[in-house]
Amino acid sequence: MDVPDRKSFVIYKNFYEPIKHLSDDDLGKLFRAIFQYQISNGVEVEPGIKIPFEFFKNQFVLDHEKWLDRAQSSRENGSLGGRPKKPRKPSGLSGLDQKPRKPDTVTDTVNVDVTENETEKDLKESKKKDFETWWTNWRAKARKNPGVKNKAEKHYRELHKKLSAEEIQRATELHFEASGKYHKSAERFLNPINGMVQQLLEDPPKPKYNPSPEPNRTPPKTPDLTNHRKLVRIDLQNIKTREDAADYYESLRDYLKVDPEVQRMFERFM
Repeated sequence: MDVPDRKSFVIYKNFYEPIKHLSDDDLGKLFRAIFQYQISNGVEVEPGIKIPFEFFKNQFVLDHEKWLDRAQSSRENGSLGGRPKKPRKPSGLSGLDQKPRKPDTVTDTVNVDVTENETEKDLKESKKKDFETWWTNWRAKARKNPGVKNKAEKHYRELHKKLSAEEIQRATELHFEASGKYHKSAERFLNPINGMVQQLLEDPPKPKYNPSPEPNRTPPKTPDLTNHRKLVRIDLQNIKTREDAADYYESLRDYLKVDPEVQRMFERFM
């Protein structure tokens, strides 16, 4: 069976959160990779944009499966003759003295139920997409211990009744900034009973601050040069020429070179 070609695809606004840190150059590469994937269904992705590209790819796969289901339903309806014909309007030539009938209550009730069910279904699908986006982002950061997905999704749905997807994502970023590699598992972090998400939003942790050490303002101690002077005096007794004295002077420590008493010992070589 031939599958019709899609002419468009959807990019969701909540996908900006996990890619906003990319440079303009990487964002351009990511945008090009997305179009190449949609056009040819295959693309070589550079390592620098591989993780954010997977966010979009997973969502594209889910959207495409739903689109195929709708296309299949349309084909099946078409094979049955399409939409039912509209009823013919009354000519007005008979029954003029009869009062117009009220619409059947049963029909109205069915229409309302269908609309409410469709709205509820759309809401569930939207929350499902929000969780999948959050889980992809969580997996990218918590590679060693991401947690159990189905338990995390259950807690996510509970939180989503009171918090928006953006608020949950913000709390997640604060959690990783504060804990680093020592993060919690996904189901423990999202569990409303623990209250970690609410606490992070209400009282976000302060940024880590490593103050620079105070400079050492203690004045350097002047070394006791008594023994050093004695050694210099003994060494000079064995030196006979000016050249040897100059070489020996250069080998001395700086604090001995500037010592007035040591300088006087070298006067006889000048």
